[in-house]
Amino acid sequence: MITEESYLKKLIKGKISLSITFWLWFVFISLMINFFIDNSFNEVEFHRNNSEMFFSITIYFLIFIYSIFIFIAVQKSALNYIGNKLWSFLARVIITINLFFSLFQAYDLLRVYFFEDYAIKSEINNFKKSLPLKVDSFSYLINIDIKEKNIYYTYLLDNIEANSKLNINKFKSQVQDSLCEDENTLKLLKKDYVLDYTYVDKNEEKFTNIITNKLSCGKSIYDLEILREILRNEN
Repeated sequence: MITEESYLKKLIKGKISLSITFWLWFVFISLMINFFIDNSFNEVEFHRNNSEMFFSITIYFLIFIYSIFIFIAVQKSALNYIGNKLWSFLARVIITINLFFSLFQAYDLLRVYFFEDYAIKSEINNFKKSLPLKVDSFSYLINIDIKEKNIYYTYLLDNIEANSKLNINKFKSQVQDSLCEDENTLKLLKKDYVLDYTYVDKNEEKFTNIITNKLSCGKSIYDLEILREILRNEN
């Protein structure tokens, strides 16, 4: 008894016409995937929780599998194509480029999710594109950079001059207190990153510099983790 092949088997064996395989299963589906990615994911974020990371990795893994599948389908359909050889050649070239691009994305994804330093650097580089950024009514973040374990921030204080009578010691204390209480910056500090904040006045003259590491926050840097562990045990 001869059983009819399923549509997917025909597709992977190149038995579906090249125009349908290329334009529908490759171009159209790829556009839908890109639309989904653009509307479902932000730029690389180091501060994702485990469930978000697992979901992202799963989605990108499925996309990578699709890229391999459609590469084979288009290649075989192009080989079986009877007609203009230039068309089949271009289809094979384009799908090959797409596969290499997918391989690069997969490699980059592995670095982002399994090498935290690379993930942090990627996030900073992406965030840098949105600068300058207004933080509040009198300050702007105008630059951010990273070198090894040092992250450099430059803030512009509007309406404040370098010779201002602002209490610098009090200002530094307030900044460091806020950093030591923020969950995201605490994650960086616990990984031995140093946060270097430079503030400049409206003339872009240096106003003050504040360097914060995990020692700056004292033992309280682990208080939040201890509290979470206590609450977890109680539940």
